[in-house]
Amino acid sequence: METFKQITDAFNWLQSTGILASLAALLYAIFKVAVPYLKTHTKNKQFQVMENVALTIVTKFATWVGMSKSDRQKAAVQELTNAAQSAGYKWVTPEIASAIIEAAYQQLKKLGYDNHEPATSPEPTEPAEKSATPVQTPTSSASAVAQVSAPKPESVAEPASATPKIVEKSDANA
Repeated sequence: METFKQITDAFNWLQSTGILASLAALLYAIFKVAVPYLKTHTKNKQFQVMENVALTIVTKFATWVGMSKSDRQKAAVQELTNAAQSAGYKWVTPEIASAIIEAAYQQLKKLGYDNHEPATSPEPTEPAEKSATPVQTPTSSASAVAQVSAPKPESVAEPASATPKIVEKSDANA
């Protein structure tokens, strides 16, 4: 009984001096600052986890030959959304997942690991005379446009792949 009386006396003293109210206000202020910080910190950690999962998913889908790039992206977004939902991350929507997948794909390209092109269907073997417009490959269309556009001014530099011109200096200035 003596211990209970001492605790009650101490509590009454803290209340009468205002220390208890000050302590309560301090704890409330810390709570108001700490909770948003912890929520942000937690979300950042979850976002980092989602980025790592996305890089793994993108790496996996980069090796699948039978899918087009848009199908790969759709499948990767769906898989990332499912992974986020199973982890309990309610903030990951398909739009956010798509952005995370795109960032992971850009990182994969930057690292030089994207060397798998999707399977393409063969081009039609129809002769050019029968078709209304000539069929051009993407590389030839760019060079054809560059050749047809306009004559090159002499101040324009040669492309890096061109053979450099050697200019001999005369010994008269030496």
